[in-house]
Amino acid sequence: MNAVARPVLADIPILETARLTLRAPQASDWPAFRDFTTSDRARFVGGPKTVPAAFEKFAGFFGHWPLRGFGRLILTDRETGAPLGHAGPLQFDDTQLPELTWSLWSAAAEGKGYAFEAASAINRWLFATPGWTEVRAEIHADNHASHAIARKLGGKVWQDAPTAWMKGTTVYRFCAGGVVL
Repeated sequence: MNAVARPVLADIPILETARLTLRAPQASDWPAFRDFTTSDRARFVGGPKTVPAAFEKFAGFFGHWPLRGFGRLILTDRETGAPLGHAGPLQFDDTQLPELTWSLWSAAAEGKGYAFEAASAINRWLFATPGWTEVRAEIHADNHASHAIARKLGGKVWQDAPTAWMKGTTVYRFCAGGVVL
């Protein structure tokens, strides 16, 4: 098999927090993402998935940027560079508000505040960008940790909101100026 040059996403912001770097997805993130998506850890985001379905979802991280002009970033440990998860806006349907997403890929990353730290940085970046005034988060009913993050970020439950991808979710709405930054 011939070696193929892998393109790199250009003009993608890099966000830094005290402990994280949020950067464009890279091919080297695939093993960690595959392990997350094919495990029970992905139960709140439509998983677990087969390896081919996980790869297709991973490829969507890359394709979303040129299709929408925004997308999800990979959370990495600032000291080691290890990928810990992803966060950022996702939009399946351009007639609906973009969805703020966050996921940690391993149990070892949980309980340290990484998801909140990343989602806060994403919200600051989005709402500082012209045109961004609202986003939503669609959270599985049983994902108590993500509900707590949404509330801590200042999200308000959006009654009767249209769901984009999964029935039985709670939708939170975030507005510029109404979010904990």
